Amino acid sequence: MASTFFGLTIAYTGLQAAQTSINVTSHNLANINTNGYTKETASTKAGDALRSYASYGTLGSGVVVDAINQTRDSYYDEKYRNNNTNYGQYSVKNSYMSQIENYLNEFTLKGYSAEYDNFFTALNQLDLTPADTSAKNQLINSAKSLTDYFNTLSTNLRNVQVDANNEIKDAVQQINSLSQNIASLNKQINQIQANYGNANDLKDQRNALIDDLSKLVNITVNETDLGNNLTNMQITINGNTLVDGYNYHTLQTVSRDVPRNASDADGLYDIQWENGQEFYLYSDSLGGELRGLIDIRDGCNGEIEKYSTTTDDSGNDTYKTDADGNILTETVSQKDNNTMYKGVPYYQSQFNQFIQTFTASINEILKKGVTSDGSAAGIPLFVTKSDTRALSAINVTVNQELIDNADMLATKYSRSDGEANTDLIIDLINTKDAKIYDGGTGSFFLESIVSDMSIDSNKAINFTKNYTNLQTTIQNQRLSIMGVDTDEEAMDLVKFQQAYNLSSKMMTVMNQLYDRLINNTGV
Repeated sequence: MASTFFGLTIAYTGLQAAQTSINVTSHNLANINTNGYTKETASTKAGDALRSYASYGTLGSGVVVDAINQTRDSYYDEKYRNNNTNYGQYSVKNSYMSQIENYLNEFTLKGYSAEYDNFFTALNQLDLTPADTSAKNQLINSAKSLTDYFNTLSTNLRNVQVDANNEIKDAVQQINSLSQNIASLNKQINQIQANYGNANDLKDQRNALIDDLSKLVNITVNETDLGNNLTNMQITINGNTLVDGYNYHTLQTVSRDVPRNASDADGLYDIQWENGQEFYLYSDSLGGELRGLIDIRDGCNGEIEKYSTTTDDSGNDTYKTDADGNILTETVSQKDNNTMYKGVPYYQSQFNQFIQTFTASINEILKKGVTSDGSAAGIPLFVTKSDTRALSAINVTVNQELIDNADMLATKYSRSDGEANTDLIIDLINTKDAKIYDGGTGSFFLESIVSDMSIDSNKAINFTKNYTNLQTTIQNQRLSIMGVDTDEEAMDLVKFQQAYNLSSKMMTVMNQLYDRLINNTGV
């Protein structure tokens, strides 16, 4: 049977519920600008009914606040993180492709196409005065300017590759740090939840960390209910477990002993799990900033550039060289263990192919000739730098003998030819229109490199814009549910204030009743 003062107890529960709701509203308003904060609401239910042993059966005992819940939708979380992964990938590609575009911008810079044309302009001048030492010097200087430009261009591309490689290491460290913090929060949350506490703010911190992680690499998040208000959260990358409840796994970067591509910088990183298990860098499903960095650093259009080899009569592999003994490179298909993107290695291989074809066509003709006075046989114009044997864009240079003495340059085929004979020079000029570069001319080959770069650069720009717009749209959808709205909170504040006032009024009424009952009855 309810006590005489039971009505006062009911009014008190109303005061408590209204006060709690006001406090939750205050907490929401205080965090209106807090990044990642999720709106909270006080969940109330009727108190357990009290058996009254009267004809009406049971009597309500007021109201109870049974939980403070977060207003969040996991569907929008997953949608946001999937988009965040794509945004991370293309924002990285946009950043690095803009750097590559600056180096290969043939429209606003006097780049390699201009240097290539200048070389043939100098040849045309030499054709007019083949015995003139100054004309020979002009050609040699044009050749040196051309090789210097390709040296610098290749070095700049290698620096881009090194920067991307360093960012890969940073990304791995960030992934490890985030996974450690998420596992720690999992434990703290369950410790609080086990005692039926409220760990909402810790959950917000965890969700913010998962959002950051989704930008670095594609993830799958699965939270399983263990009962007793406990959960187990698992986060995986490409099917490999990163976080499992209170435990987490780490990734490691390991320097490559041997460069993957012939023109790669030394010491690029491979990634593996802490137990030595391989982390497959070139998985089609890999995403996020990590995927973008790997594509830029290792992308060679599904191929690998290596030093050319040939098998001798004894079955031994030896390096394939040109007529001057310089080691050549070639690209071989490796689609099963590679990225199809056109990153730094792709452009390096294209420039190397151009240099090898171009220098071979020029040197071959020059070595068939003799100097203008017929005193010496022709020598190569293009050679590799000292202490190097591989002919590539970064190693090519002009023969020092010709720099020291321009008259050593061959200008005719036969000693019996007069100094005015220009057959050799004309053959050199004709190499410009020779379709020896994958079936096209040198100019077309160089232009195709710019075209490839422009397509990938524009794609990165457009996709970055698209995913940025999607990110804004999805975030707005998320905030419409989990965000704090000032108008809604203001209405709730008025509503809970009224509830509090009414419960206070009820207590005043009950106080008057008890005063009449205790102090004035029977007087």
